[in-house]
Amino acid sequence: MIIGFFLFTAHAFAGIRVNESAPLFSLKDLEGNNFNLADVVGATRKEHVQGVIVSFFASWCQPCRNELPLINSLTDELKGKGIKIIIVNVKEDEKTIKALLADLKVNKPLVLSDRNGKISEKYGVLFLPVTFFVGADGNVKSVIYGEIENKKKLMDSADKIAK
Repeated sequence: MIIGFFLFTAHAFAGIRVNESAPLFSLKDLEGNNFNLADVVGATRKEHVQGVIVSFFASWCQPCRNELPLINSLTDELKGKGIKIIIVNVKEDEKTIKALLADLKVNKPLVLSDRNGKISEKYGVLFLPVTFFVGADGNVKSVIYGEIENKKKLMDSADKIAK
């Protein structure tokens, strides 16, 4: 009964689930350029990629701080597989985001700012970090809740995008 409660609770707070459409959004990057997810996935996409990884983070989140360097180190490898990596900061100012990225030496993924938290709400993000693996069709193929602790975990989920 206790296990059932925890499974029900985790499922109830899961946000966007596998095989559901990823909510489309448009956000600015740290240079002020507009990024539109519909340009990368779904029927109206302009870029022909296998998919996109969307990872939500914040500077105060220690698991986020732990995983960002790993994500950074795999950006080129994933790009070679046709997968675009986007990291989305939740509710922090540009100065805080830039200081964190400089401190962690994270400089490869596209960094977006969800200053008002509207996009994280659309995705049902209740805790950080959380990472969504979205296929070219615009559907979520995998979700990792919590810290991505190693390359294998990230790459196994990334492989689901191409299938």
